[in-house]
Order: sequence, then C-alpha cells, then structure tokens
Amino acid sequence: MSADEFEGLPGAAVSLLKGGVGKSTIALNIADRLAARGHETVLLDLDKDGHMTTQLGYDDTYDRDANLGDALIDGEDPEDLLIETDFGVHLLPSSNELENVETRLKDERFADVKLRRNVVDPLIQNGYDYVIIDAAGGRGKLSDNALIAVQRVIIPLIPRAGSINGLNKMIERQISPIRQNIGLDILAVTPNMIRETMGQRNEHRTLVENLNREFGSFVPEYARVDPEIFDALDDSGRTIDSIPKPGIRERTAISRAFKQGMPVSEFDEDCDQITNFDHLADLVEEHSHA
Repeated sequence: MSADEFEGLPGAAVSLLKGGVGKSTIALNIADRLAARGHETVLLDLDKDGHMTTQLGYDDTYDRDANLGDALIDGEDPEDLLIETDFGVHLLPSSNELENVETRLKDERFADVKLRRNVVDPLIQNGYDYVIIDAAGGRGKLSDNALIAVQRVIIPLIPRAGSINGLNKMIERQISPIRQNIGLDILAVTPNMIRETMGQRNEHRTLVENLNREFGSFVPEYARVDPEIFDALDDSGRTIDSIPKPGIRERTAISRAFKQGMPVSEFDEDCDQITNFDHLADLVEEHSHA
C-alpha cells in the first residue's frame, strides 16, 4: 500500500516509546483546548495500563466487557464505546484486554491500519472533528497503529538522562519507516515538566538546549531558544535582557488537575501553561487541514 493512498485523518498521537513523560497529561489538555473551540473531540486511550482512563475516574469502563478490541479487530461501532466527560471531551477508554488485543493483532492482515480503518475513520465519518491518541508507551502493534491512524505525532520529553537518545531511537526505529512508507509528520517535540531556570547548568537546561540545537525545526514556539542565547548565558562578559523559561513548565495546577480527573483549564483557568496547550492544539488544527 503506497503513501499516496493515505491522507492523515484529523488529529494527532502523543507518543514516546517509554512511559513517565507526561503523554497522558498533554493528550488530555490538547483535547480539552480543541473541545473548548467547539470541536467534537475524541480522546483515545491506547495505553494498556489505562492510566488516562482510570485517572479520569472511569475505572469501571477499563474492566467492562465491551472494549476497544471489539471495534479495532471485530469491526464493532467505536461510537458505542465513547464516554461523555464533564468537560466536553469524548473519551474512548482503554481496556484491560489491550494486552490480548496486541497479541491478536500479530495474526491480523493489515494489522497496522486497523485502528485507522475500524476506529478513527468511522468516528471522523460520523461527525467527530479530531481524535487525540494517548499512545501506548512501548513499541508494538498498538503503538504503530496510533501513529498510522492520524499520521501526526507530538513527542514529549522530560529532563532526565537518555531523553535525547530515546528520541533518536524512536525516530530511527519507528518514525522513519512509517514516514517513508505511509507518511508521518512530527508536529512538535516538546520539553515537558521543565522546572529550573535556563541560567543554570542542569538536566532541564540540557534538554531544552539540545532540542533547540539538534531538533530546532520540531521545537514549538514556546520552547524555542536561539542557540546564541545559550552561548551568551555561559559568557561572563555578556548579558541578556531576560533568561528564557521555555517548554511546558512544571506546575502544581497541572498535576493536581490530572489527579482530580480534569484538564488544567477546569482546575485553574489562569494557569500560565494553558497557552502552551493552546499552541499544540493550533498545530493539530493547522496540519489536519493543510
């Protein structure tokens, strides 16, 4: 099947081939910003552990008989699985059966396009505007399905050892093959959970600086810093007007909101990071209809 036969469906996957980087939080808040604009937005939890689903308070749906596999493999109507949240986003929950779904996909023909054909495309055809996917944390059929379904990805990285190396491996092993054979756009590689000032040499600055130097074209505007600024910060003979604070900053409001099962805008409408989630939503809108 050639790349010419595919055109990205409206939406994006939030993905990295490891957990603990805030994928669920970012996916939730992007979906929230799209819904706030009047778009019918589906938030699809493709994580086998159902972190998003359970954190939003839908533990019972994680264990219910009807699950994503019914639509993904058996062709049942995905709309029947949707849950209407209190904040305007339609949740398609994860399931404790996703491990079995992953195993079953290995024996399916055209396994990598099942999510696209049987879930995302029917939802778009039924009038939903965007699908934001909280992708599985490790490499596998479900992870590949997430990227192929919408052909756009947002990649969060946090300040810890190996982050850039992990990104390079993901690009080499997963993104590049999909891009070459089907087509895939990296909408953003965003620093996440940034806490420290850029004026100090630490993991936070190292992540932001390396991303700007090595992946500048993928860094969203709120995290973009001219390498010249970093050089000036290390030169005692030079001064700059203000030290930048790029990336999605670590905020108590964001973590507390997620723990209480809601996007940050519902918890604290004045949180200064909402504009960053709005920017990511802008990218999804712009590239979905380019």
